[in-house]
Amino acid sequence: MQLSSEIKPYWLRATAEANGDSLLPVGGGRLMVALAAVVLAFVPLVPPVEALEGGLTSRGILEFGLIFMALGLLAIYLKMQGAFSFEVKTPAFLIISAFCWWSMLSSIWSLNPILTIAKGLELWCVALAALMVATLVLRSNFAEGKLETILALSLIAVIGGLILANIFYWGKPLPSTGDASLPLDLLGEELTEDRPRLILAYQHALLTADLLAMAIICLFASSLQKIFKAVLMPGLLALFWLTDARGATAGLTISLLALAILKLRRNSARMIAAMLGLTLTVAGLLVFQDRLPALVKPLVTDDLFTLNSRTELWSKTLTYISAQPILGAGYFASRYLLIKDFSWAGHAHNSFLEVQLTTGLIGLGILCAFLLLIVKEVFTTRNALLVGVTLYCLIQGMVNPIFFNPGLAMFAITLAVMHAELRKSSTRDVVR
Repeated sequence: MQLSSEIKPYWLRATAEANGDSLLPVGGGRLMVALAAVVLAFVPLVPPVEALEGGLTSRGILEFGLIFMALGLLAIYLKMQGAFSFEVKTPAFLIISAFCWWSMLSSIWSLNPILTIAKGLELWCVALAALMVATLVLRSNFAEGKLETILALSLIAVIGGLILANIFYWGKPLPSTGDASLPLDLLGEELTEDRPRLILAYQHALLTADLLAMAIICLFASSLQKIFKAVLMPGLLALFWLTDARGATAGLTISLLALAILKLRRNSARMIAAMLGLTLTVAGLLVFQDRLPALVKPLVTDDLFTLNSRTELWSKTLTYISAQPILGAGYFASRYLLIKDFSWAGHAHNSFLEVQLTTGLIGLGILCAFLLLIVKEVFTTRNALLVGVTLYCLIQGMVNPIFFNPGLAMFAITLAVMHAELRKSSTRDVVR
């Protein structure tokens, strides 16, 4: 496989044709199929296994199978364009590759080295898929907003398919954790009649919220006609409401507010700075809500398995971090430490603590470099998809592992930053 550090963007098509090396645009429908495969890879289509169970699982086979299927399709599309090459020197790809290398090296001292290597490889595959999609979009000379449209339609198609699949899985299209007639033990969930939450396939409500939030953000930022947005948006928002995910709700609200303002004042760096500041403030409130004044605290309190018990989890996580601050416990090995004290905690429920716990200060330093790159690209490109996904992930990442965790949100923010990087580079080269 040729991994070239030299891309011939679509705006050079005339030059390429003169040299007999034309780059053909990829169809939106084909790209939707590959993107749908990536999205489905992170949706549990089979019942989950115990958190500490090792070895090969059916879910793992499906997950890697769908990712490899997407990579295969994207490779075919690149070849069909006429040049199977992409820019591996993209800063975001290099940073994620560095983290993947370090995470797989941590298998030496990990409590489950096979899981550590597998998840490190999976994260690298996610970054590679995002790079290939961004390359295809750039070479196809897509208009602004078309990638968001294709991604939104892919997510909506998956969501629609999962609703239909729920009839097979659960006997009804919109099951919830408040339905006593359902075998919730398959999910490892308990009956919560006071707080019913939407189930899609065998996915946790918080992951379902991420799926719906990404679809809403992409749809809002897309170039789809307003009539279609008016039809699709209320349905997605209603489904999102059924997940009852409070951190995700805060993230989505700020993300949509920022996108709405961005449409009105595209070149306002002050607006972006203000929304980023608001995001960090909300993220801080989620972390330190137990220290808020008595008059404010009731507005943000939460119940078991959410913020109140997470603060106890975070305190215990810091204890484990202090025991191994430099190297960490091994990528994806946090469950073997935390589940001894918290039966429901397969991870630290915070992106920064999770990275620090599993990959140490070295991994946390790489994560900080990645976030600095994202913030830089947000201000220099003002790309709508990047702004929306970044603000959402910053807030949701405070209560769940988002960054450097192979999943839909990580794929979305990686694709967004790589897309923004490549578009900026191609525009700069045109000006020259």
